[in-house]
Amino acid sequence: MNDPINKTLTVPLTPTEAFALFTQNIDTWWPKASHSVSGAKAKIRFPDHKDGEITEESENGDIAVWGKLIAYDPGQYLAFTWHPGRSDKEATVVTVTFTQTEAGTRCDLTHGGFDILGDTADAVSTSYLHGWDMVLGCYKSAARTPILVA
Repeated sequence: MNDPINKTLTVPLTPTEAFALFTQNIDTWWPKASHSVSGAKAKIRFPDHKDGEITEESENGDIAVWGKLIAYDPGQYLAFTWHPGRSDKEATVVTVTFTQTEAGTRCDLTHGGFDILGDTADAVSTSYLHGWDMVLGCYKSAARTPILVA
């Protein structure tokens, strides 16, 4: 299964708040113990501009680059390359859109480009199919807690 992965969820926030939670506040909700390069004490940083790097800093200060922001429209849309624990030559692409609804904000995530991984594409995409469920579950749980938008 290496077709693009599509996930949709609605959070009880405005698009601006949902976007800020996903980006500026990623370190507060990302499941680092199970979904990071260096573990639960890592610090995750999401850039606020195109071409900025998504990084993880380990407890001892080592930096792992997870990807690079390729599109950034606050409150509406973002796209980034994605390769935690892998070389940037093996980067896939993730897009997320934030759309106002009566219930809050619908977040549509698409993760594709797995063919770049060759023989491991099916296994990696299948792993992400389930991995995004956990990650987005953490995001949705965090969205139920009021956040401050900078």
